[in-house]
Amino acid sequence: MSVSRRDFLRGLIGGLILGGAATALGLYVAAPEWFRRRFVEKPVTEVERVPARPLKIGLQFMTRGGGAPWGDPTFKGAMLAVEEINAAGGILGRRIEPVIKDETSPDETVREYKAMIGEGIEFYVGLISSSNTPAVAPVAEEAGIISFFVDGCTDILFEKTVPDPKFSFRITNIQSADGVTAALGAIKFFNLMEKDKVRIAHIHPDYAYGRNAHAHMQIVFEKVLGRDRVEVVEEFWPGLFRVTDFGPFITKMMAGRTDIVATSLWAMDFINFYKQALAYGLFKVAKVVSTISHGIAPHLVESDYPEGFVAGVHANYYFLYPEHESYPLNKIFVENYRKRWGEYPTNGSEGAYTAVYLYKAAVERAYGALGRWPEADELIKFIEGASIYGPAGILTIRARRPNKHQGYKNAIVGISKVDPRYGFNILANPLRIPIERITVPEGWEGREDPTMAYNWIRETWREGELPV
Repeated sequence: MSVSRRDFLRGLIGGLILGGAATALGLYVAAPEWFRRRFVEKPVTEVERVPARPLKIGLQFMTRGGGAPWGDPTFKGAMLAVEEINAAGGILGRRIEPVIKDETSPDETVREYKAMIGEGIEFYVGLISSSNTPAVAPVAEEAGIISFFVDGCTDILFEKTVPDPKFSFRITNIQSADGVTAALGAIKFFNLMEKDKVRIAHIHPDYAYGRNAHAHMQIVFEKVLGRDRVEVVEEFWPGLFRVTDFGPFITKMMAGRTDIVATSLWAMDFINFYKQALAYGLFKVAKVVSTISHGIAPHLVESDYPEGFVAGVHANYYFLYPEHESYPLNKIFVENYRKRWGEYPTNGSEGAYTAVYLYKAAVERAYGALGRWPEADELIKFIEGASIYGPAGILTIRARRPNKHQGYKNAIVGISKVDPRYGFNILANPLRIPIERITVPEGWEGREDPTMAYNWIRETWREGELPV
């Protein structure tokens, strides 16, 4: 069904109001500049009190090594936004100049982040690892650099490391939502509510993300199904990008009569795991639920991946959804990304793309209020509580604790399916979950061990009730 310009804009505004995301800051839209000029706002015709020098943006992602299947598409999303904005004249006439560094270990990542500060960056978009955001955020706070973390979504960032942030923001859904979404998807798609006993084998990377994913998947299984109906038969903790032979883990899973394999392996670890699991025959005897299997570049989940398993995308975005016919922003983004990079975008691509446009929109709104280019501490108030329509739909930045400055968007999970139109395994039958059903609400107070979300689920969810 085609959508007229008037109907589409009415849908944007109506969706904002109905979703409860309206703020005094108004509506932002992450879209190519020709779309913005034609449909959304009047172009800037006069620019006053704006620095003449280029606007330097720091970009820092894992584009090499085991994390590259995740970090490289994320970098490409940021670069697409930079190129679109520059082609349309920059931000208030200032051309964006990327300063690009590597994301590696926490110490090296912090060192490179400081190097970008030395090169004069004014804002920053980066990071995919949950080990790196808690390392970089305190530096961003001290330096006063507006920093949008695309991923690295560990709950401890805004619960413990920087509980009252000023300059640090995060775009991807909080990590606890990832594990919760995947577990709910498994319960629903695998009809686990109807089973007397569910035998689960966990395999997760041995660092913050894996530990967090394990905790939140397991508490959801126990709360919804009942602890007496859930049996954990194995738990494995391979080091992130340190294991190439997953055979010993796979054979133990198969020997343990596993019903469900729950995993948060990602990037090359997930690719290696699933390829070897195919050879061993694991997928013939157990079903797999992954938080993040379909979060890498879509074509990397090849057509050999089995159908009918729970396909996670970090609870964020998949290039086919929102459906292109009803949501032109996503259609335009996917087409432009594919034209530029020769592949389909990931949820990281969308997050980085939206982050750059969020900064642009906030600067333009601040300029309208102040009559000049805003300082970093002035710009904060134009980001806190703001909502932006990106390719994934509405992203809202929380303004109050807990998890102040965390971005929230509705979650998504689906089923793996080979689609001949694309030649690889896609996410199908999407289950969309309102984010407020699976995350700690503003103002909630509770223990942070292991996370607030864990204790919120344990204390407030009704046992035996599926909340989706």
